[in-house]
Amino acid sequence: MKIPELPKLTKLFNEAQLTRLELQNEHEHIILEKKPAPSISQLPSTAQTSTSKPGPTPKLPSTTQVVKAPFIGTFYAAASPTESPFVKVGTQVQTGQVLGIIEAMKMMNEIKAPCAGTLAKVLVTNEANVEYDQELFVIAK
Repeated sequence: MKIPELPKLTKLFNEAQLTRLELQNEHEHIILEKKPAPSISQLPSTAQTSTSKPGPTPKLPSTTQVVKAPFIGTFYAAASPTESPFVKVGTQVQTGQVLGIIEAMKMMNEIKAPCAGTLAKVLVTNEANVEYDQELFVIAK
């Protein structure tokens, strides 16, 4: 299997609602596995999607763009554990700006802003496992 076929394979994996798929040939060994999403009670109390003060959720402008995961993997908000996140809620982003990274099969893939605007929401925490087409960010245009 060639790496360019991986997005198609992950899409089929998700559409078939499988929880585990293992493929192996003489050159490669691939395992796709879904872990159940933790319930709210299982999340650590420090898990927050933004550093803003608690309060009423602001209404989003009618023109928003949702950025979704193009494949499954592990999401990273920064280039390394010691660096600041690429973006935070309220950050002005430009088209093509890096918002985060998804590690898939030991490859780091940048997730870039599809449009310019203000980052309205971060919907995933650092080091979280993400699924194909999972919503990651909301950008207000």
